[in-house]
Amino acid sequence: MQEALTAELERRCGYSGCEVELSTVKGLHPKSKYCTDLCRNRAHRANRRQIAANLTSKTCPDCKEEKGIDQFTRPHSPYCKVCTAAQRKEKYNRPGGGKDMVYAKNLERNYGMTMEQYQAKVAEQDGKCAICGITPDHRLHVDHDHRTGAVRDLLCRPCNYALGNAQDSLRIVRAMAAYLECHARKDAEPVDEQAAA
Repeated sequence: MQEALTAELERRCGYSGCEVELSTVKGLHPKSKYCTDLCRNRAHRANRRQIAANLTSKTCPDCKEEKGIDQFTRPHSPYCKVCTAAQRKEKYNRPGGGKDMVYAKNLERNYGMTMEQYQAKVAEQDGKCAICGITPDHRLHVDHDHRTGAVRDLLCRPCNYALGNAQDSLRIVRAMAAYLECHARKDAEPVDEQAAA
C-alpha cells in the first residue's frame, strides 16, 4: 500500500521530454497525466506523428476511397486533398460564404462602404450601370474619385475600366468621344461610286 502511494506521489509528467514530478505542481487534478497544457499538447502531437508515421494509407470519409497517406493534406486530417478542396470551394461560393465575406471586407477597406450600403446603392440604381444603363450579369463595380476617395456610383466592368483607363480625366474622355464621333461620321458617309472609279 505504501509503495503504491509513493509511486503515485512520484509520478512524472506524461510527456517524455518533461521531467517534472506531478506532485510538485499546485492545483493539478489528481488524475492528470501532464504538468501543463503545453506538455499535454506536445504529447498528443507526438502521438499523432507516431501514428501517422506508421500509416501508409487510409480511407477518406467523404469519397469513401482508400488513398495513400500522401493524398491527404496532413497525415492526421480525415479528408483527402481532393475532397478538402471541393469542401472549401463549396463553402467559399455558398451565398453568404467566403466569397461574399471577402467582397464585404474589400468594400469596407477600399471604400468605407458596408455590404448593406452597397446593396442599397444597387437598388437605387435598379441594378443598372450609372453610365450605360445595362444590367450586367456580374456585380456592379464601385466607382470612386481617385483623388478624394469619395464613392460616386456603381458601374459595369467595361465602363469602370474605361473610366480607369482614362484616368478620370474629362479631357481624355472628351477626346475619346470626339475620336469616336469623327470615325462614326466617316463610316456613315456614303461612298461615291463614280469618284471611286
